[in-house]
Amino acid sequence: MTQPEYPTFHRFDDWLAEHALRPVFVGYSGGVDSHLVLHELCARLPASDVVAVHVNHGLSPRAGAWQAHCEQQCRQLGCGFEAYPVEVTASGDGLEAAARQERYRIFLHQVPPGHSLWLGHHLDDQLETFLLRLLRGSGLTGLSAMADEVSREDRYLLRPLLTTSREQIEARANQLGLHWIEDDSNDDVRFDRNFLRQEVLPLIASRWPQYRQTLARSLGHLDQAARQQHRQLDGELERRLAHDGALKVVQMDDWPAEQVQALIHRWLYRQNVRSPSETALQRIVSEVVNARVDAQPEVTFGNGSVRRFRTALYWVPNTEELSSPPGDVSEDWQHWPGVGWLRVRHVGDGPGRIRGEPATWRWQLRQGGESLWPAGRSARRDLKRLLQEYRLPPWQRDRVPLLFAGDQLVAVANLAIDVGWQANPAEPGWAVDWQPSRLPTSNRSQSDDGVD
Repeated sequence: MTQPEYPTFHRFDDWLAEHALRPVFVGYSGGVDSHLVLHELCARLPASDVVAVHVNHGLSPRAGAWQAHCEQQCRQLGCGFEAYPVEVTASGDGLEAAARQERYRIFLHQVPPGHSLWLGHHLDDQLETFLLRLLRGSGLTGLSAMADEVSREDRYLLRPLLTTSREQIEARANQLGLHWIEDDSNDDVRFDRNFLRQEVLPLIASRWPQYRQTLARSLGHLDQAARQQHRQLDGELERRLAHDGALKVVQMDDWPAEQVQALIHRWLYRQNVRSPSETALQRIVSEVVNARVDAQPEVTFGNGSVRRFRTALYWVPNTEELSSPPGDVSEDWQHWPGVGWLRVRHVGDGPGRIRGEPATWRWQLRQGGESLWPAGRSARRDLKRLLQEYRLPPWQRDRVPLLFAGDQLVAVANLAIDVGWQANPAEPGWAVDWQPSRLPTSNRSQSDDGVD
């Protein structure tokens, strides 16, 4: 029998040509959708160029058997297989959201920058997400569709089946003779998505058999409206973004609350933060934006919090546990857990350059009692007061990286250089780069509001 060709399957070929870095990675649960994606990629590439990433949530007594099934399928295909156990603790957004957060944490950690991650989301996932958000009162951005191609932290998330229905996927998989996992938890209607899938949508289909096509058209209209709103919000953001990504919230007293929420939602989106709930957005406006200027309020959701310092909002990821500093000072980006990403960069001319050689330097945190004579200032200052003057947010002051040569303080991150270590105008020097939250990328991504 001839295998059916569905309109979305050409995306495999198009995207493999566009995203040339190998290997490609597949978010592989073992279900029919992700297994079909894995099979299609292995049919188009040498199997050694494909790696399946399986996240074992441990939520089902069958989780171990599912992992073994996935490993066996990958052996048969000849592709790579990586399994990662995680512990899932229900957050304020529920167990499903917590499991999804852990999955993406693993995906983004294991997929190298510049590479592609292929996911099995399909048309039914898209429509279920739309209806769930509609029932939760989401606004225009929340109701718009998942993207089939999106960049996130310099990784490319690709969904080649996003316009293909679950029925079409199962038909294709059956004709190929594939074997996949049936997750019995999908029948548990205590979960909202399962209730919608098992109880509500079959009833809708019995009355409106073409509901998928009509809802997909509605999503297209919402996407157009959302893109227009985003263009307007992006213009406002450009005027309000500080150099460190903070959002200035001055001169907004006459703004409607809905407009403030839309701007904050867009700002968080561009900070690669998963969309907050409507309740969280309302709390951010009432408890953080409208707080006293001298207050330090915060609203926690997801894997971090929105905080206010002076007249700006900051997204602050949950703090990593501090570890020892890197063993050397390098021109390559180095991750110092709990502090951020660091490097020194050779600079031929211009202000703010450090003289000397990185081989003689070391990183250290505040111990107390440090002082510095900042280049361009008239006197030595103790570090505690200096950090206040530089308006460093309070939550960063004990985690600011200090550059030392022996017992001499050379520089305070990328904020200040001691006058005794400033390079002369005619000599080359070094600059410190510090990113407290994430490694900067050449292609700054935007977050993705995907589903499981």
